[in-house]
Amino acid sequence: MKKIIIGVVVILAAALVGLKYFAAKNQVGMPQPATQPQAEQQGVALPPGSTDYIPPSPMPTSAQATGSFEQLALPAAALDLKGACEGGSPKEIMENHGKTWGYFTGRNLAIEPIKTQDIYNHIWDYYACTAASRQDSSICSELPGENVKDVAKFGVPSFENPKVDSKIGAFMTPMDLCRKKTVLFLFKAYAAGKAKDQRNCLDFVSEQPSEGQPPLFANPAEFCTAVSKGFDSAFSYIKKKMPQAYPPAERLMAITADVCGSDAACLADHDLWTGLFTGNPAKCPDAYKPNCAALLQNSPGPCAPILADMSQKYCAYRKEQMKKSGGFFGVTPEEVKESLAEAARKKAEEERLRKQEETTTKQVNEKVRKLMGKKGE
Repeated sequence: MKKIIIGVVVILAAALVGLKYFAAKNQVGMPQPATQPQAEQQGVALPPGSTDYIPPSPMPTSAQATGSFEQLALPAAALDLKGACEGGSPKEIMENHGKTWGYFTGRNLAIEPIKTQDIYNHIWDYYACTAASRQDSSICSELPGENVKDVAKFGVPSFENPKVDSKIGAFMTPMDLCRKKTVLFLFKAYAAGKAKDQRNCLDFVSEQPSEGQPPLFANPAEFCTAVSKGFDSAFSYIKKKMPQAYPPAERLMAITADVCGSDAACLADHDLWTGLFTGNPAKCPDAYKPNCAALLQNSPGPCAPILADMSQKYCAYRKEQMKKSGGFFGVTPEEVKESLAEAARKKAEEERLRKQEETTTKQVNEKVRKLMGKKGE
């Protein structure tokens, strides 16, 4: 018996050794994947004279919107402000976004597009003012950044002329509109010595055209350092390093009214510079008075009038719409029909109960008269 068991063990061991041998043989015989030699990286030759360029300093990245129309909101500080009518406070207006106004009201009886755009304009303007109070244009990124082409189907009108001195309602997104006003404003505040963070200058430079060789702003940090030393230093730098930019820079900053002539927009820019440089918000143009005050006070408090005006406009638009629709607002035509039908049912039920009550009263009176007649006999 022991011999049989030993024989079986020997046979199994031999089989195992044989399997290992054939497996190893097959593995050696399998073709191995060919390895491709790595191509040597070739450099690109620089154009002649390119080594004379000053290496550009790091620039802020492009603004990316974190907000959306569906999740549009106001900063918390704005939600405690009162409204000009019942349902017209900033908080209530935002709660009704997408229901009584906005691009996403669907078939609701809501404020018409050209007027709903006015509400959006007030919101981005408030954000621009808040950004001024914090000296931080990135606050604008909390606004919707959807391209106007994407929201055109929701009724965005193209009704504003960009050459007119007013908010450019339909041509840019709320985030872009906010940045358009804020970035240049904070750059001027930086040049006037009222916004110390160099980021406000670099942010402005990052939004300028980059065409041309060498680029206009070859060294943004160097440029911003010159600007921080005052407008004399800034213009001296521009004359020396960026002579082609000197005339437009004079017009952009409008430090003196002489460069403006009778140009109303330029004169308004001059007033803005004067208000910032002197630290007197009253000297800033009306469109920038809240921003100047918010910047100089480091507080969003002066921005409140923007929302007060929004509330007044909203209440007026709401009243107008309700007059047109017979008292209905923020509901669909089907809901109006259902509401009218419910009102009719309620009225019919009230009329039925009234008639039933009249009949009951009449019957009771007749019984009383009969009883009284019997007692009198």
